Amino acid sequence: MSNACPKWKRQPEDRPAQITEAALAVFSRKGYQAATMQEIAEAAGITKGTIYLYFSTKAELFVETIRSQFEEVTNLFPAIDYDPNEDPEEVTRRLGRAFLDLLMSPKVTQALPLVIGEYRNLPQLRELYLDEFVGKLDMNVAGLIELGKALGRVRDVDPVIAARLLLGMFFIFVLTQEVFDAKTRTPMDKDAIVETITRIYFRGVLTDEDSTCTDS
Repeated sequence: MSNACPKWKRQPEDRPAQITEAALAVFSRKGYQAATMQEIAEAAGITKGTIYLYFSTKAELFVETIRSQFEEVTNLFPAIDYDPNEDPEEVTRRLGRAFLDLLMSPKVTQALPLVIGEYRNLPQLRELYLDEFVGKLDMNVAGLIELGKALGRVRDVDPVIAARLLLGMFFIFVLTQEVFDAKTRTPMDKDAIVETITRIYFRGVLTDEDSTCTDS
């Protein structure tokens, strides 16, 4: 009999990720209320007791599962450097595509309905969303708006309101296309979504002639 070790073995430091990956699959299939820790343990290939070494309650596991799916989204803007002299509209196109790709990833689109369903039931989830998700994204996009203002390319608008408006335009497409499955009726190209959002956000829907008239 060979005593050779398996070629690959999940290390203990990977265990939380192993658990949250399994939890997302179970929560997505059964919902937060109906899912059990035993089912999550079975999906992860571990014992239920092992879960409690890392997460003390199902609520804590649920919130950490949601956090793990949105980490890439919240880290996107600080991770990407842009030239201060770059046109904010071009920056938005570039970041917008990366942002949309992350939001439309399978794991994030699995997590979004869970956030919507349990937002008012779990105070920890509400705090996560407001402090770590919306808060970080608002501030990072507001920085882009401030840059545009400093360069004289963006009007004197409230940067946080403007940031949330831009983010909301992307979110509504993810919700309608991916979560509510509108893509089965009206499939849309990601590049076209980004281009349309960017142009409308920075230039509006009026022609240049109409815009000039209304600005006076």
